[in-house]
Amino acid sequence: MTKLQFFRHYIKMNRVSYLLAVVFIFLVNWLQVEIPRYIQLAIDLIDDASTEGHAQLQTYVLMVVFMSVSMVIVRIWSRIYALNPGRITEADLKNTLLKKLNELPGSFHDRFASGKLISIVNNDLNGVRLLFGVGFLQFFNALLALSLTPLYMWSISPELTLYSVIPIAIAFVIFRVGFKRMKDLHLEHMSRLQTLSAQMMNYLSGIDLIKNQQMSPWVQTEVEKLNQLMLECRMKITRIQVFFMPVLDYGNNLMKIVILGLGGYMLMQHELSLGEITAFLTYSVLLAMPLMQLGRIATIYQRGMVGIQSAQTILNAETPETDTQRLETSEIRHFKGKALSVRNLIYRYPGSERVILDQVSFDIPSGKKLGVLGSVGAGKTTLVNCINHHQELPKGAVFLGDTDVTTLSRSDLRRYVKTITQDPYLFSATVEENIRFGTHDEVSREQIDEVLALSQLAEDVSRFERGDQTLVGEKGIMLSGGQKQRLSIARALLESTDLIILDNVLSAVDYETERKILEGLFSRLENQSVLVVSHRVNALEYMDEIIVLQDGKVIAKGDHHNLLITCPYYLETWKLQQNKEEQNKEESQIVINKGEEAC
Repeated sequence: MTKLQFFRHYIKMNRVSYLLAVVFIFLVNWLQVEIPRYIQLAIDLIDDASTEGHAQLQTYVLMVVFMSVSMVIVRIWSRIYALNPGRITEADLKNTLLKKLNELPGSFHDRFASGKLISIVNNDLNGVRLLFGVGFLQFFNALLALSLTPLYMWSISPELTLYSVIPIAIAFVIFRVGFKRMKDLHLEHMSRLQTLSAQMMNYLSGIDLIKNQQMSPWVQTEVEKLNQLMLECRMKITRIQVFFMPVLDYGNNLMKIVILGLGGYMLMQHELSLGEITAFLTYSVLLAMPLMQLGRIATIYQRGMVGIQSAQTILNAETPETDTQRLETSEIRHFKGKALSVRNLIYRYPGSERVILDQVSFDIPSGKKLGVLGSVGAGKTTLVNCINHHQELPKGAVFLGDTDVTTLSRSDLRRYVKTITQDPYLFSATVEENIRFGTHDEVSREQIDEVLALSQLAEDVSRFERGDQTLVGEKGIMLSGGQKQRLSIARALLESTDLIILDNVLSAVDYETERKILEGLFSRLENQSVLVVSHRVNALEYMDEIIVLQDGKVIAKGDHHNLLITCPYYLETWKLQQNKEEQNKEESQIVINKGEEAC
């Protein structure tokens, strides 16, 4: 979307409001220039002592009063219809950007930090709102005032009008120089604000590390550097606003001096009447406001254009064509019960020659429970991100039935595949609200209790002071690591899906809790497929089939008992973990015994 297309879209959206606003703004400006004309006529009648003159004077005074009251009412309506489109545009643009961000692939979010995107939506769009609201109002106010007022001044004295324009013309040339410089500075300021926002997001995310490693002085120094850069840019903008933008106001004051000096001379020469001089001075005052507004209009215009440019960073980002083509519900049902197949998957991260997954192949038919075992760096998470198409996939590698998943939109694929990651994200809401998050259908109390029980979280929740109405804090800070993981499992279980992927989600719970959760899951998901990814053998004992990954390659397949016999790596891993589990039990028993002795 180009800037021209952007303007066309939102002007068309608010065309009725803008049309009414222009009509009311015209009426306001017409009333403004008509009132001095009646004041001129009234002043010129002051010396007329006749009855007819007094009657005419009263008529002019009443007209001035009536037109002044009318102007107040019309001005209110002009502001309503001119300012509302700014808010409407901002709200619609934010919704559009949110929708677009949800459609964009992970490669886009890898390139743009979350803090920068937040700054665009929260800060840069303020300039767009001002441009389509206050900017529109002030632009047409200035345009009509600078069009009608000089015409009325010309009708009184063309000579005086020409002399009055000279200071304004000189001031406008100077103003133009500052206007061009300010455009670049506004762009720089927005860029620095986005950088600061992104950096602050990084520091806040790692606040615990910063405190533990006593890195606060270093962080403060880094933030101060960014603040100083932004301050320098802001000061440059302020200097232009102080020295260049008010030049039109200075020109307006010089214009008044010219009018008083030359107009006074013309009055003494009887070339102008007292009423005409008064009206001319009134018109010069009416010119002052739009001339002063030009500086603010310029600032709003620059901020708005920078905001549009920032929004275009998201709006013009390329969305894969397949992600824009959504399937109907009836078409999605076609994939129900279909197997998910991985065929000779070879994957490298963009820009790297290192093979992360090498010739990986397996099938997950409906109802199958498949496990993937591998050490850290074996490629387990990359495999998960390929299956749910979070990473850019080569064609002909992952199929849903006979359909290549690269031909499906990510949104449609994730209606079939639901992934629970090892790093669950919880919102600053209650336990129940976190479970309900994202559900489209009505959810009963019994369903909430059921998924809490299946995820082995019900007992923990019952001990909370407010039960499932307990606030979990930002990112679930009030919960332990295991509770966060179990809450994310409860959320995933609330809505049924064909394939659930558990990506090392039980790493923060003990072996017994892990076993209970998996047993509950399997009893609930008898007809659904499950892919459990883990580096712990105990989590995979009940799988129908287990795939062993090492350095991105499948080195063995089979169930738990067969792999203990046929795969040395699997057997060695199992023995090490069994010994570790027994050692942990012994240590726990020693702690219990010491506690009993102390009592």
